[in-house]
Amino acid sequence: MQAKSNPYASALDGLVLDDPVHAFFDFCRAREAIRHLREGGAPAPWTTDPILSKGRFLNIFREDDRGSKAVLRFAKPLTDDLPSLIQAVFFARWCNRQATLDTLQPTQLSDPLGLKNALLAMPSQPWCNVTAYPVGPVHWEGQLHSRVDSATVLFSEIKDTLTQLIVEAKGSVVTATQSINARFMMDNDFPIFMAVMDLAWFRPDIIDPQSPVPTGIGAIAFLDRLQAHLGLNNHHETCDAMIALQPEHWPEAKRGFAPIDIEYLSCECRKYYSYVNGTKQFTGKNCFEPGESARLEFDIEEVPTGAPVVQTQIHVIAGGPCSGKTTVIQALQDRGHTVVPETARTLLEQGVAAGQTAEALRADPALWQQKILELDHQLFDGLPEDETIFTDTSFIEDVVFGQRAGIRLGAHTQTWLQQKRYRTVFFLEPLKNYEEGGIRIETQDVASQISGEVYAQYLAFGYTPILVPAGTVEERVAIIKSEINK
Repeated sequence: MQAKSNPYASALDGLVLDDPVHAFFDFCRAREAIRHLREGGAPAPWTTDPILSKGRFLNIFREDDRGSKAVLRFAKPLTDDLPSLIQAVFFARWCNRQATLDTLQPTQLSDPLGLKNALLAMPSQPWCNVTAYPVGPVHWEGQLHSRVDSATVLFSEIKDTLTQLIVEAKGSVVTATQSINARFMMDNDFPIFMAVMDLAWFRPDIIDPQSPVPTGIGAIAFLDRLQAHLGLNNHHETCDAMIALQPEHWPEAKRGFAPIDIEYLSCECRKYYSYVNGTKQFTGKNCFEPGESARLEFDIEEVPTGAPVVQTQIHVIAGGPCSGKTTVIQALQDRGHTVVPETARTLLEQGVAAGQTAEALRADPALWQQKILELDHQLFDGLPEDETIFTDTSFIEDVVFGQRAGIRLGAHTQTWLQQKRYRTVFFLEPLKNYEEGGIRIETQDVASQISGEVYAQYLAFGYTPILVPAGTVEERVAIIKSEINK
């Protein structure tokens, strides 16, 4: 599968595996035994293997994973309507989160805008695992579509075209994936591959369950080991050989393997033996936490232990979308105060002025928020500590938007936020007249939800925001200056 680079290429370098075939099936038996114990109600721990007990691993059979079960439930009612079924599996794999799919019905696919608003209004990130399952923007007929727009609107519009491309592939997962990505032009076509492969569950007449599959970057290192050990020419031959060896090495398995199983289990083996090799560590997203999805992590260099708390003279103008922050900041600047505009808004305005759209600029939410977090850490860490400054939002609001994009703070960043304190937080209540468009793409309901999340985040970091009611600019500025004069 296509990708710019392979970060796992050297993961097994230096590791001695006398028989990678035995190692493959040893892993399968051990991981499947854990599933049986867990689902049978046995108390944890279900294994004495420190790697299997601490790391994140998929189940041996795809249909046993939570995400796959959700896809099966969501798309099954549409089995007999091929274009709608294809739309459903593409939506489901662009989403790829059980908790989200379980709250939706396939009938909602016929209302793209309503479905989009339902996703954006969810209290937490509607997408699963942006770390191991990145879904980039889709190019279609000269336009760039974000993950949410692709999943909800675009797939509804092009489901007949997708159907034609898949039918013309004549059962081949590889051909269908390549044909679709020739149109999508995604850097990583893994979600296309997953959606196409899922069709085999419902319509084996359209996609052959035994079809050869492309090799993902995570599986290459272990499949290379298997291929060399077996003396074969390529990964397709290797998958076929491993399928033929299953009855000898694991006759009690609940079903026979297909090429897709060998490919993705090779990825799981690469992860497992990377821990054995010491090239993968139990840190950050690699640590298994029951009920928690893996997340990207943003962190800074270590903050000196015991560093004193710094009380800055930074006054934050905070609030959700359409609370009037920019207008108030401008009014304060007009009155001679030093102000700092919102980084995200500045970048969006510059991009729109250059001919881009707000949607295109934020097409990859995780990448966009990582950029904002990096820029705002530099900004707030470098502001004078003893000079009175008004800022449009703060790093704490970046935390909220980062969480919504699947990014969590590292320990060093959290320490920095506790040590470098804002003087005052003025929280602007939402305005009554909400306007979408331009650089503001959130609906009013979503804006209201974000407003609540922002307020809660300030409380969580030990601030008591001063509420500034909706009113005229003069009234709001008067409240702010009155509080500062106190």
